[in-house]
Amino acid sequence: MEKENIVALWVGNVSSMGELEEYLETTYTEDGDLLPSAFAQDFGIEYYDEAFQEIDYREHATANINELLADFSYDEELISKYTSLYGEGLSSKFNSVILLYNFEYTGSLKKVVNSGRSFEYLGSVAYR
Repeated sequence: MEKENIVALWVGNVSSMGELEEYLETTYTEDGDLLPSAFAQDFGIEYYDEAFQEIDYREHATANINELLADFSYDEELISKYTSLYGEGLSSKFNSVILLYNFEYTGSLKKVVNSGRSFEYLGSVAYR
């Protein structure tokens, strides 16, 4: 659901940047209808604006929120907000991050394991 100044965060594990990009790839039918990405399907998201999406894949998984969110837009604000929710370390290590800006996830599904990849929703916070 679109919501100004809110960012939703998912962390997960995939085998490569290519796999992460493929997980987020949208396609179209011959009639021009949007077919949502596997990510959107997994979490029951009807639509989000891909222009407000940031992703990253890291070779080495980490549980440290500072490391996971470093170098993203508004990273200082995001690190502060998510460390206040989770502390500096998460309970598991992750190598991938998906951020959707101006979006608040309202779905009930918090974790998906599918085709060798796993993603977990960590919450939506204000970023400015």
